[in-house]
Amino acid sequence: MSSDEVKDTLAIYVTGDTHGSQRYGRFSVDGFMHRFGTEAFPEQKDLSKDDYVIVCGDFGGVWETDRKRVREPASEKYSLDWLEDKPFTTLFVPGNHENYDRLTGCRDERLLGCWLYEKMPPEEKEKLRAGYPGKLWHGGRVRELRPSVLMLERGEIFDIGGKSCFAFGGARSHDIGDGIIDPADYPDERSFKRDYAVRREGMIRVKGISWWEEEMPSRDEMDRGRDNIRAFMESHERLDFVVTHDAPASDKQALGIDGTDEMSDYLESLRGEMKYGKWFYGHLHGNCMLYGNHYLLYEQIVRIDE
Repeated sequence: MSSDEVKDTLAIYVTGDTHGSQRYGRFSVDGFMHRFGTEAFPEQKDLSKDDYVIVCGDFGGVWETDRKRVREPASEKYSLDWLEDKPFTTLFVPGNHENYDRLTGCRDERLLGCWLYEKMPPEEKEKLRAGYPGKLWHGGRVRELRPSVLMLERGEIFDIGGKSCFAFGGARSHDIGDGIIDPADYPDERSFKRDYAVRREGMIRVKGISWWEEEMPSRDEMDRGRDNIRAFMESHERLDFVVTHDAPASDKQALGIDGTDEMSDYLESLRGEMKYGKWFYGHLHGNCMLYGNHYLLYEQIVRIDE
């Protein structure tokens, strides 16, 4: 687009899980630095910061746990700065594979008081309790990783590019079949490592290191989302689109996935209370369309405003 041309409309793109910044493995489709590079996503050449790319959870750009101070490791800082330098604005709903302690603040005082954080000064623990700064943005609450890299809080309704969007992140992890190890259950690091060495080959995660209970919403978050939907529908014909990480229960059934949980049942109940144009979600690692307006996304990047 030449400098004297004016865009008629803003652009909004949506994609699925990125699972961090880098691509892992020869055939992996993960990594937002791979997916949002100009070769894989040439459309960005015509975009500006007034255009948006939305990740449907498991963004993964904030992951590492530092036991002494709250900071972005060099690799994370580099990749988030790289994303900030892209011509578009990046938005994401949180998934189940996110470091919620760093994103939204650690509220587990038992964890903060155990051996895991024994070398962290009190002022650093206060930073960890706070998470990334929160603010109001386009009608809803966000966490600001960078001025144009924002996490959409659960249950909020945003005006994105002139379109209304309901956002609700989170899902239950599939890779915890052999349990969660809580560092606060051990008196010291030595005893923790001894137990972890025995169990590490199973499908386990470690609380505060590779798993966070905030992957599932609180009752307050669920109530706020429902209240916001009801208030919006009183004065509007419909929402333009919905972005979640998990899928509603009926979508999982249609995709042949056995069993539902509190999250998918909650999203299914919201489906019955609102009218909307399109619904986008990730989590299930596939690309398909259901019912003509529900989209499961993984590596595909689709434009939704055309």
